[in-house]
Amino acid sequence: MAKESGVLTMVHSCGKERELVRMCVEETDLNCINPLEEPPMGDCYLAEIKREFGSRIALMGNLHTTDVMLLGTPAEVERAAKKAIDDAGAGGGFILSSGDQCGRDTPEENIFKLVEVCKTYGQYDGPQ
Repeated sequence: MAKESGVLTMVHSCGKERELVRMCVEETDLNCINPLEEPPMGDCYLAEIKREFGSRIALMGNLHTTDVMLLGTPAEVERAAKKAIDDAGAGGGFILSSGDQCGRDTPEENIFKLVEVCKTYGQYDGPQ
């Protein structure tokens, strides 16, 4: 119904979701999936997921909510954000975000650094 109405759809599922990505691509008309967490919480590596499924579904994620966004430094946020863009940004279909959320005590300088990296490093050259 959503596809027929032109409504984009997305699913959020924490934890191990590699198999869920495959099912969503092969068995649904879903448009996007997140947060694509790395081990030990999840089982997704962005570069692998992008290679295998990135041409058929948009990917969103995956800066670690606690280790990077909450407890990391702005330099660590920048490094993780650039790696995520390098791993999954080519050809479009990638939305950089935290793995899940930004908790209440996430330092605002880390959030601002994520936005800055998106604006300066994560821009596509044209329509994708």
